[in-house]
Amino acid sequence: MPTARTFPFRFVRSFIVFFLLCFTVAFLIMSKREFDEVTINQVLFHMQLMRDNIVTMPGDFIQVFFWHVKNAVLCAATFAFLREAAPKSPGRAGGLFAVVCLGLAALWYIVPGTFIDHLFVVVRYVVVAVLFAAAAGAAGLPYRVYTFAPRALRWLSSGWRLAVLWLGILVYGMYYVNFFTFFQEQAVIGDFYTEGAYVDPRKVKVSGTGTKNLIIIYCESIEETFGRSDVMGEDLLAPLRPSIEEPDLRIEQMPGADFTIGGIVASQCGIPLKSISILSGNLTGWALDRYLPGAVCLGDYLKADGYHNVYYNGSSGVFSGLNKFFLSHGYQEFMGKEDWIEKKHVDPATMNTWAMYDSDMVDRSIARIDELMAEGRKFSFALSTMDTHEPGFLSPPCVDEGYSENWSGYVKCSMSQVERLLRHIRDKGWEDEFVILVMGDHQARMAKMDDVDLKHVKERYVLCSLQRDATLKPVRSVISHFDLFPSLLAALGFSVEGERLGFGYNVFSSEVTPEKDYLARLKKRVLSHSKVYESLWLPEYADREKQ
Repeated sequence: MPTARTFPFRFVRSFIVFFLLCFTVAFLIMSKREFDEVTINQVLFHMQLMRDNIVTMPGDFIQVFFWHVKNAVLCAATFAFLREAAPKSPGRAGGLFAVVCLGLAALWYIVPGTFIDHLFVVVRYVVVAVLFAAAAGAAGLPYRVYTFAPRALRWLSSGWRLAVLWLGILVYGMYYVNFFTFFQEQAVIGDFYTEGAYVDPRKVKVSGTGTKNLIIIYCESIEETFGRSDVMGEDLLAPLRPSIEEPDLRIEQMPGADFTIGGIVASQCGIPLKSISILSGNLTGWALDRYLPGAVCLGDYLKADGYHNVYYNGSSGVFSGLNKFFLSHGYQEFMGKEDWIEKKHVDPATMNTWAMYDSDMVDRSIARIDELMAEGRKFSFALSTMDTHEPGFLSPPCVDEGYSENWSGYVKCSMSQVERLLRHIRDKGWEDEFVILVMGDHQARMAKMDDVDLKHVKERYVLCSLQRDATLKPVRSVISHFDLFPSLLAALGFSVEGERLGFGYNVFSSEVTPEKDYLARLKKRVLSHSKVYESLWLPEYADREKQ
């Protein structure tokens, strides 16, 4: 072993180098797993949000972060020990070296704890094998086996090789956070939001008043494809046909509207929901104190016009910040899974593992709509179905009626419950008093539905049925989630200056229509980095606009 005088200095130096290397690689792996794709503008904006105390890191992330820190410490200590402490020949020093190697091998099973990812398991197997080989060599086995790991570590972590290793990690990290794409967008492509595609609702005059009540039913993962017998083998939307025969609108899904809260925000605010911080779209809403405070959305307009706005959700209202979004944008009532349980409106034992069953949700929605109609004030009522969320659930009444325990059964059962609500409106004779939107929140996310591979189905559109005054004729049938924002206001009786809000066009107006390639352009660039989009999340922007 090296002399007692030089060993501590050499060990500490090697430990620092290996820790920086191990932690850098671990952090890149962790961020990819936790946050999916991370971009440099997300990192920079997230730092600004944290500086202003707008976003906090979820506790789970903190635990995972420290898990990687302690494993990087273990990794660095192991490599530094193997590099610097290996004796030149077996003997007393070799025996001590072997004991420490075996101790380190044991620590590789103790330090990580119970949370283990697949990659770490592979690394652990390799490192423990090296430690056992080194210990065996120090104890008297062939010298070449014993010295292989120390010689390899010295070769890799010295001189120009170490510089090349750091450079490789640096270049990979720059590509990983889209460093070059970020500057290309800023210097060459520009900000898509400032090129005429986006219309700031704060700068648009919305006049008139709503003359009807509004019902929005967000159907989890329901797309028009499910009604195609040539694809699904039968019409899974058949239970809806008494109310919805063939909708004259269909939604082409856009980026940022391909998950539940993304589809809701897109339809109510005319913008996508993208990761403005290093957190994913769902985690962003969870960690933020305020949800899109600089945006003006459907609920904001309706509240200003005297509407009482209600949203009912069967799953967690905390997940993805759903409650923060609705309560920040004009909704006076919000009910999520936690609220149903806390107020003892629902027994948790009657829920499935994900949410309240759709049959129970429709029962409570019908009861609340009846109350609101009896009060005689204008209102909007939105709800989300949940039985068709993965892995799929079957409401108890559907079990009694013999619906199958597969995806076709889940879809038909959920649609039968939606139809029950629509039939209630008809039976009450209230059709003329409502604008009713029945839509999928996004396309189905599961790769297969029973025996149907959805990935290979062409022309998949999200379900969209908008029941409104018969005089309102759409000028095009294929729309985006964004178009629903101005179109719903128009259907309710409002007048939107310029017929545009956010990225949406009023589908009932021929005065302003999008270019033929508009949807293709949106798909390509709507999630590009934008200072305008970031400003919608900053409270100072909202405060400045209110002055």
